[in-house]
Amino acid sequence: MLEWLQDRLSRQQGIAIWVVKQVDDTTLHLCGKGMAEGTERVSRRRRALGRGTFVGPVRIGEHHEVLHSNLFAWLPLRDELRLIDDREVEYAGRRYHVSWVPERCWRFQGPLISHPQRNDGKLRFVSHEDVAAIREKTTAPSASTTPSRNVDGWSLAARDDD
Repeated sequence: MLEWLQDRLSRQQGIAIWVVKQVDDTTLHLCGKGMAEGTERVSRRRRALGRGTFVGPVRIGEHHEVLHSNLFAWLPLRDELRLIDDREVEYAGRRYHVSWVPERCWRFQGPLISHPQRNDGKLRFVSHEDVAAIREKTTAPSASTTPSRNVDGWSLAARDDD
C-alpha cells in the first residue's frame, strides 16, 4: 500500500540511469548519467528500464536536455552499471571499455567509432560519428566529376587550374 501511495504522489520523479548510445562487443559508448522521466508510475518505469523496453523522455547533460529514449541503445539503472574509472565499466559481471559520447553526437542516428584522446595527461576514448559510408559515396566514380553538357548553345567550360 505504501509503495502504491509513494508512486501516486511522485509520478514526475525521475529514475537515475546511465545513458548508453551504442553497445559494441567490448565497448560501451557512454553519454553519462541521466534521468528516465515520464507520467507513468515510477515502479512501471523501473520495470520497463529493467526489461529494456522503456519509451519516454530522458533528461541528460549539464543543461538537463530532454531527449527521447529511442535515440539510445540502452538505459541501465545507475546501480546496475558500475563505473570503474574513465576507461572501464562493469555490468552483469562483465567488463567493457568506455568511450565517452560528446553532446553533439547524442542525436546522431548512425554508428559511432571510438578514438583515443589525451586530456590533462590522461588517455580517454571519445566517440565520433562514423562517416565512412558517406565518404565512400562521395568518392564513387559517378559522383567524382560532372560531365559537360550543352544547354541552349552554351556549354560548361572546364575549370582552370590557376
